[in-house]
Amino acid sequence: MHRLLLLLVAVAACERAPCPDDMVPVSGGTVVVGFGMPRHAWMEAERSVHLNGYCIDRYELPNEKGAVPLANLSWSEARAACAKVGKRLCTAAEWERACRGPSGWRQSYGAQRDPTACNTPIDGSGPGVNDAPIAASGSHPRCKSAEGAFDMNGNLSEWVADPWTGPPEPFNTDATVDGTWHTVRGGTMWNRTFYGQDCASRHGHGDGVRFQDDGARCCRDGA
Repeated sequence: MHRLLLLLVAVAACERAPCPDDMVPVSGGTVVVGFGMPRHAWMEAERSVHLNGYCIDRYELPNEKGAVPLANLSWSEARAACAKVGKRLCTAAEWERACRGPSGWRQSYGAQRDPTACNTPIDGSGPGVNDAPIAASGSHPRCKSAEGAFDMNGNLSEWVADPWTGPPEPFNTDATVDGTWHTVRGGTMWNRTFYGQDCASRHGHGDGVRFQDDGARCCRDGA
């Protein structure tokens, strides 16, 4: 009986393998994602979801402090990059929970917006006119979630696993919901517009689309 108990404990410990140093643990449970009324067009409606514990990259790919994150990634490239290191793209719910923290903050770093906390230097039309002003990972120490993930607001947008399902895409009225578009969360670098200023920021791209401000971070089961 004693040996059986030890075996069960060992199995449970394996199932809850600790996160490596370059990832942060996010506890499981029922969490609220999205926002209630009134909400902006880019936000999902508020809903409750159950998440198992998981690990999320501390930084945007390549997940190295001081490195310039990888940009110009398509969804397929982002997914392949995570798979190459034994991880996966986060789901949209996992991404939002990690961004909002256990208290459900609007921004990754707190309940009140601070335009100086994250890499959001652009006043004008944004990347596409000039090179994207991508900051090195970890170079904005206050742009950190409650559990320790950096740059979930500002810097790059980040691909997640989910197909785009609406509401209306805030930048493109031709967005489809047939599985050929996928969702981008967080980011990017604008300091005056909605996009990148809260953990609800979301839009979508077609599978083969890549922009100079699109990147990713990875998740894996655990925690």
